[in-house]
Amino acid sequence: MITRIAINNFKAFREAEINLNMLNLFTGLNGMGKSSFIQSMLLLRQSRSSIMTNGLILKGADSGIIDLGKGKDVYSSHADGDDIRFEIDIDNTLFLDLAFEYNADSDVLALSEKFKNIYNKGLNPSLFNNNFTYLKAERVGPEHYYKANLSAVQQKRFLGYKGENVPLFIALNKFEQVNLPSVLHENASTNNLISNLDAWLNDITPGSHVKSTYYPDLDIVKVGYHFDIGKDVTPEFSPVNVGFGFTYILPILTAILSAEKGHLIIIENPESHLHPQGQAKLGELFAKAANDGVQIIVESHSDHLFNGIRVAVKKQVINKDDVSVFYFERDINSDEHITTISEPIIESDGRISHSPNGFFDEFSKQLNSLIR
Repeated sequence: MITRIAINNFKAFREAEINLNMLNLFTGLNGMGKSSFIQSMLLLRQSRSSIMTNGLILKGADSGIIDLGKGKDVYSSHADGDDIRFEIDIDNTLFLDLAFEYNADSDVLALSEKFKNIYNKGLNPSLFNNNFTYLKAERVGPEHYYKANLSAVQQKRFLGYKGENVPLFIALNKFEQVNLPSVLHENASTNNLISNLDAWLNDITPGSHVKSTYYPDLDIVKVGYHFDIGKDVTPEFSPVNVGFGFTYILPILTAILSAEKGHLIIIENPESHLHPQGQAKLGELFAKAANDGVQIIVESHSDHLFNGIRVAVKKQVINKDDVSVFYFERDINSDEHITTISEPIIESDGRISHSPNGFFDEFSKQLNSLIR
């Protein structure tokens, strides 16, 4: 797993370093650098096939994960030096230490000649191989039908950065066994993917069932939902008639349930369109997957998801030492536009070591205003 990331002169960070864990929560106010830190990893993955020859690819020429524009768009406004630098440790062993020359008008940044660039090809981390899943905050929405991408699903098990391949993945792999013992739902009828998808969906909306069918002649996939009514079920509903929550949660559940030990999953805003109950359940699910050896990095503003993780720690679903919370903040009174990162600790009883200002405290602030 990734155990350390250090970055210099990249976007909101003149210098930053964090030690990652199995389950990692990135949180903080908008515009504080959470996405930027994730983008540092995505850029390296995006550039992986030619990083030592062509350099850092800012516009998604390889896998097309992200498009960050040109050098001037990613260079810190308060940089110390003319190079953008990244360091990553895998299992506490240095994997890479690469510096790239700042070029304001280029979307490819060449390796800097000022540094001894290190790239340990003897390591093959999930960040650079197919044991990797990234789901953007903007995921695919409800549709009557979805396009099929057979090669992406069959050859690479690629869910799509927006979850666009998830309907086909479910249709083709619905009877595949779930390999993570902790994420098997107690109410699932079998250990396969579709049974556990249904069981976890039931924690969000009771009595719900998902169905995904691939039509080869048309090369499309149709997703439908049924709901229990007594001893019977409703007719099939199209995703456009059941709300965004189902469509937005489906890629997340599929990513977790189809993962194996050693997988790396990065998810932005998993709480989108979900009821608080579902958000808390996601915190529990993430804890269970991380306990089974999947490294998870989550960017979220949800106190319900955060509390779901805290409860999982208290219930010993996951050891507190396998969970890290990173709070991104910036001193608005400072003359510099630089983000700092603090790390509140979740104790074994679920309590927090300390609570920085703005750290999931808005409910308390509003409540205090009401009762004055």
